[in-house]
Amino acid sequence: MNAVPPYFDYLIEAFRRGQAGRHVHLGHWDPPLAPEAEPSPREFEQAQERLAQTLLAMAALGNGQGVLDAGCGFGGTLDLVNGRHAGMELVGVNVDPRQLDLCRRIGPANGNRLRWELADACGTPLPAASFDRVLCIEAMFHFRSRRAFFAEAARLLKPGGILVASDIAMDATRLPAGTPRFAVEAAVRDGFGPWPDFWGAEGGHEALARAAGLVPAGWRDATANTLRSHRFTVPSSLDEGRDPGEPAGRAALALRWLHRAGPLRYLYMRFDKPA
Repeated sequence: MNAVPPYFDYLIEAFRRGQAGRHVHLGHWDPPLAPEAEPSPREFEQAQERLAQTLLAMAALGNGQGVLDAGCGFGGTLDLVNGRHAGMELVGVNVDPRQLDLCRRIGPANGNRLRWELADACGTPLPAASFDRVLCIEAMFHFRSRRAFFAEAARLLKPGGILVASDIAMDATRLPAGTPRFAVEAAVRDGFGPWPDFWGAEGGHEALARAAGLVPAGWRDATANTLRSHRFTVPSSLDEGRDPGEPAGRAALALRWLHRAGPLRYLYMRFDKPA
């Protein structure tokens, strides 16, 4: 089973102190904020929910469906579904028991059923063809293999089902000249790993999905829309050069640089399983 990224230690502690919400991903700003804009923490929380809502809209949810959230974090996405739909079978999968403990604080509503499973999203114990929708928000890059995840998502989906995901994709060809590729990769992995396939050597999302029997059905480049989120991911003391920072802080700084400089793309994607 995959290791848990070390930055989740900080996120879990912040949640327990009431300093962070259930969403553990970047936010969506639409239209993208100007570089000089300074959003508030409350605006960041709203942007995080907006990102989840955007992906849920791509999933075309309906009452009575079975929905799996792969890499479910603190349960924020399924909490939204739980509050807006009825008669749903909602299952969250995560490799971290601490995160699942936080998820279990969410009570079912509207006749929904909630279940939280300790499992590897690339190889779950769940039965085949048991879900109408599979969601994966900003987690796939942590998995041991994107290829394996697409295969598992295809196995779990019913015919006619939909996979919706957001993912961070790196393009080494867009690194500024003279940038030491290994150093950038090491800095991000040190605080944000596991990140097994940092530069996408397995192949692009569309090719991996097709190999698993899924059909690309929706695509959006949200790189510009998510950029301002780093205002809240990089510690201000590190950003201002007042301390060397912990590995997670230095990784956040490197990730923001990649986002600004061009090698990082943030993608929203939908893939359909043929009926």
